[in-house]
Amino acid sequence: MLRRQYLHFAPGWEARLRAAGLNSFEPAFLGDQGTVVRRSGSSEVRRVEVEGARQVLFLKKSWVTRWAQLRSRVFRGMLFGASQVRREFANLARLHEWQLTEAMPLAFGEERRAGWLWRSFLITTGIAEPMPVDVFIRDVLPRLAGAERRSVRGELLRQVARLTRVMHARQFTHGDLYWRNLVIAGNELARLSLIDMPRGRSHRRELSVAARASDLAALDAPAQRFFRRSERLRFLLDYRQTRRLDAGGKELIRQVLKAAEPMRRKQLAHVGADAPQHAQT
Repeated sequence: MLRRQYLHFAPGWEARLRAAGLNSFEPAFLGDQGTVVRRSGSSEVRRVEVEGARQVLFLKKSWVTRWAQLRSRVFRGMLFGASQVRREFANLARLHEWQLTEAMPLAFGEERRAGWLWRSFLITTGIAEPMPVDVFIRDVLPRLAGAERRSVRGELLRQVARLTRVMHARQFTHGDLYWRNLVIAGNELARLSLIDMPRGRSHRRELSVAARASDLAALDAPAQRFFRRSERLRFLLDYRQTRRLDAGGKELIRQVLKAAEPMRRKQLAHVGADAPQHAQT
């Protein structure tokens, strides 16, 4: 079977990845460096420490286990178009340049067999002392005292609104803007990073209400369980940088709620369905 491998490195990183044994396809894909963070039947994420543990990298690997994977993604990079790993590398590079993520893409690799994408990997830098927003909301906020909790809740929502607003102002949508794909670095709410964005997309024109609502709905899907309606409204006002709802704001809210409703049960399960209702007093 005709096999072709392709590697791409961010400027200045090939030599450093060579020292870590990650500069060629087989060692990167088959190696057992580091520790497994997440694994499924067709993917794996490893945390790798290099340069005397001063630098943390993440190695994300994907492979084909059945033909159904190929058939379902023929026009999504498996045969035609840019692969998922190539898109995610480009999206991370773009958002890192815009200072919307501390994760920096370093390299990606693809292996195609007779034109079909069979194996791929992506290497990125890690985020210092990372905590996903879903974990912060579920586990950290409830332990804070009343006044501090209210203050931190408000600051978190302002920072998420700011990050989303800046991203959308660049005519970019994330495509998977769930709480788990927002990461707080070093316990500093202002150091919020976007991660996992193979579905991210740059738009040529100003974003439509529907495009904005799709990202915002992913954020709102589990929010009923953890935030008051007034807080969710304040988030939308902060996102739109306005004090009152106008016709455009009402239409945005309508579309956000419509898009969020089918996602709520699944996203609550991701966050922790046993969390107490409105655990914010």
